[in-house]
Amino acid sequence: MIINLYNLFYLIFLFYIVCFYSIIIIMKKHIKKGFILLFTGLAFISLIIFLIGNERLFLFINHGLVNQYLDFIVLYIFIPLFVLMGIIPGILFVFKKDISGFFTLFSGGFCYIAGNLIKLIFKMPRPYAVLSDVRIIGPWHMSQFSFPSTTTMLAFGLAFAFFIEKRNKLSHIFLGLACLVGFTVIYTGFHFPKDVVFGVFLSSVFVFVLKKVKDKLLNL
Repeated sequence: MIINLYNLFYLIFLFYIVCFYSIIIIMKKHIKKGFILLFTGLAFISLIIFLIGNERLFLFINHGLVNQYLDFIVLYIFIPLFVLMGIIPGILFVFKKDISGFFTLFSGGFCYIAGNLIKLIFKMPRPYAVLSDVRIIGPWHMSQFSFPSTTTMLAFGLAFAFFIEKRNKLSHIFLGLACLVGFTVIYTGFHFPKDVVFGVFLSSVFVFVLKKVKDKLLNL
């Protein structure tokens, strides 16, 4: 039952990608390049997962790309950079009274909490519980379930919200950092690629809804 629901959710995501590209064709001039590049990447990764399999792609990233230099970059450069995704919106809200900073933090927190609730529905095990010889490094929180990646949902919840609020160069950097989060949680052995892909998908939906609610409340 859970596996069927899991696969159904994946088909819904693919349908979402098809709809997104239909919108691009119709409204190409009005869609920011950052989102186009991001969803192009998601569509490409989804195709790879479909062709070679979720577990094989995980093993390629978790084992095939391993080297000491990338380990150092992931642990001591990427992870500290991720913290900025929370610090910068916090500074904007606390010191500049910028509502976009609060919205960014709220969206990230909402996506993270929602992701943890979704985990309780699917109850998909982590890679180390399914595969042997999974390489685990890094300080990530080791909860029982894997799907979806709440770390990815937090990162993209922050990045999507900041992007649609600011739409500047820094917001593009946020999207780039969020993508690195998705790669990092696979490389460090904590999540399958599907966990990350769905985390991005769910965050985009949640932030879109939250943005609509926020705009309506401010216009009352």
